[in-house]
Amino acid sequence: MAKIVLHIHHLGLGGAERVALNWLIWLHQEGHQVWLLLGDASMEEFFSVPEGVTVLLPPTGSGFGTVSTAIWLRRFLNQLRPDCAIGMTARPALNLLLASAGRSWPVLVAERNFPPAKPLPAIWVLLRRCLYPKARLHLVQTERIGAWLETHGLARRLACVPNSVHWPLPEQEPRLSPDSLVPSDAHLLLGVGTKPQQKGFDRLLIAFSRLASQASGWWLVLPGVSEDHPQIQAILEQIPGSKAWRHRLLLPGRIGNLQIWYERADLFILSSRYEGFPNVLLEAMAAGCACLAFDCPTGPRELIEHQKNGWLLDLEVSEIKQQQEFERSLWRLMEDPQLRQRLGREASEVRSSFSEVNVRERFLAAVNSCLEPKVLVFAPTRRSPTETFVRANLESMPLQQIAYFGDEFGLCSRLPLGQRLGQLVYGTSVLISKICTRLGWQRLSTICPSLVAWVLIRSHRPGVVLAEFGFHAVRMMDAAKWSGIPLVVHFRGADAFADRRVRWLGERYRRLMQLSEAFIVKSQPMKMVLGAYGAPLASITISPSGADQELFKKADPAAASPTVLFVGRLVEKKAPLDALEAFAEACRSSSIPSRLVMIGEGPLRTAVEAKVRALGLESQVMLLGLQTPFQVAEWMRSVRCLLLPSRVATDGDSEGCPVVVLEAQVSGLPVVATRHAGIPEVVLEGRTAFLAEEGDVKVLGRGLAQLLEDPEVAGRMGSEARNYARSRFTVAHHISTVADVLRSAARSFQRR
Repeated sequence: MAKIVLHIHHLGLGGAERVALNWLIWLHQEGHQVWLLLGDASMEEFFSVPEGVTVLLPPTGSGFGTVSTAIWLRRFLNQLRPDCAIGMTARPALNLLLASAGRSWPVLVAERNFPPAKPLPAIWVLLRRCLYPKARLHLVQTERIGAWLETHGLARRLACVPNSVHWPLPEQEPRLSPDSLVPSDAHLLLGVGTKPQQKGFDRLLIAFSRLASQASGWWLVLPGVSEDHPQIQAILEQIPGSKAWRHRLLLPGRIGNLQIWYERADLFILSSRYEGFPNVLLEAMAAGCACLAFDCPTGPRELIEHQKNGWLLDLEVSEIKQQQEFERSLWRLMEDPQLRQRLGREASEVRSSFSEVNVRERFLAAVNSCLEPKVLVFAPTRRSPTETFVRANLESMPLQQIAYFGDEFGLCSRLPLGQRLGQLVYGTSVLISKICTRLGWQRLSTICPSLVAWVLIRSHRPGVVLAEFGFHAVRMMDAAKWSGIPLVVHFRGADAFADRRVRWLGERYRRLMQLSEAFIVKSQPMKMVLGAYGAPLASITISPSGADQELFKKADPAAASPTVLFVGRLVEKKAPLDALEAFAEACRSSSIPSRLVMIGEGPLRTAVEAKVRALGLESQVMLLGLQTPFQVAEWMRSVRCLLLPSRVATDGDSEGCPVVVLEAQVSGLPVVATRHAGIPEVVLEGRTAFLAEEGDVKVLGRGLAQLLEDPEVAGRMGSEARNYARSRFTVAHHISTVADVLRSAARSFQRR
């Protein structure tokens, strides 16, 4: 599995530390190798490190600051080459981002507070402005934190992962019993925290001082702070008459068995000025304790619905009015046991909504999304109607992708602003490359787009580069060598078989085979071609492009009219003239009145029209020209079979694996085709398709005649074709294979 590091300042008492340990446990349970990098070896640890987690401490006695910490981290990370690094809280996250500059592993920022509520020193604010946008993902505890980061341009991707509640709560030393410190008949007011200013303990102490005389049976306990805490002492000194109730204030310091205190408490108070996501409030609610919380940024409103499962105080007023409303609400809850009981009962529902199972799933999904490599795609075009498979890859790929196209110039408003300049430069470089190619300057035609691709790789820092089409890959292949990022080339058909062009590129193809990490092809013959140019056969994966099973469906050839469908460009390798000859042969041997529908355009249009006239098929052949995929799918639902008599063109051009054959079978249509390229690999001859040798129009005609005359045979073959293709040759199957190849290439690079 993956190598994951988590960096946090220390493991002292605190909510972020507890959450960090939970995350480490979950990652280890998932099978990952996990390292915990602590930033301060001198800090006293309250929590123990989970089993299976490797701990690394900074060198002692070096007075580590930001820069030296980043240097130490960078040295370790360069040795480990992790698959993912998580920075817990702002400063550790910035340390990791500094240490990871220019490296390929993704860094996740775990923001634990509402940033405006906890100002950073100026240098840290500047670092955050520069480095936060570089993070692959920001893990936030509430939507409000995420919105602030997005609004200020600090985060590109967000995942909201609240804290979970473990019930029963885990215990550790020191353990203190409420019975040993609080009278059995006393009412207990509880506030928990280690940071008096953030937790607003001054507010709470002032409120208690003003209510103490009326609430003589109430005690206030503040676990997390001790008697000698300077901030608490300063607050008490400023409160007049505090000595009168001081004996009812307990400051026990650290407590390792908080659950028993939550359960003993009559009322829990969260008087914080700001939070990330208050663990103590979540735990108190899980214990069934009535809770009163300031609606501080952020967290309380995600947990409490006012007067239903807790009491939420409005902060849209002045400090004085806040304090007054706090004291009124506090007194109301203190004197109404039935209200406290009802709120506590409803509060305990958080055990389910914020359970470890639910939050664990969200956290692991977020991390796993970053373990996937980022893919930088270079393709010649996405505009052509025939490039449906390129668009399908871009739309359906589960990996994060950034794509550049050789025939675009960044003028499309859909592109992110930062990508438009890159697209302009890349499109221009490909145009220059085409001009150089026409002039015969082969080496020069590669240098310009490779330089631009190298700059784009340096900018985006992908885990792997995908080049669509071998013809396009040779334009930018040197970028892979210069950057060291693995290159995967997706061959489609003509880029392997068009002899006239491929032979011309022979030397560059041999270089491409050396520079590339892996290859994806459509058929076994394509694999052999690449092997002949020097590609290791083990690096070549065969994957037909696949059909969209949601679009191509519900064909019923047994009930359809005796109509034959041809779909393809009117070019030599699609053999539209052979299709007409085969159809004419079927008509001569069959008494069934039938027709041929031809979808597609191309340079052979005039020849096709002449052939229709020569064969006397004007009344039986429909030439529809270009049609949308939706229209093609509609036609497949109303015909008896698909005819595709592909052949090798005179220039050596050939099919890879015709997608239309897969679309027909996924729809439920039988196929009549030739033993050409990858077609025999995706049909079951005699069961889902009738096959003939290339150019054998008589055998093709006999297959058509059998299907036209016997709808039962067509129905049986169509049903088997549907079952066979849907289990092997859908777009989802193809995308899954491509994603696996890209993942494997990226991981092999990271292991080097």
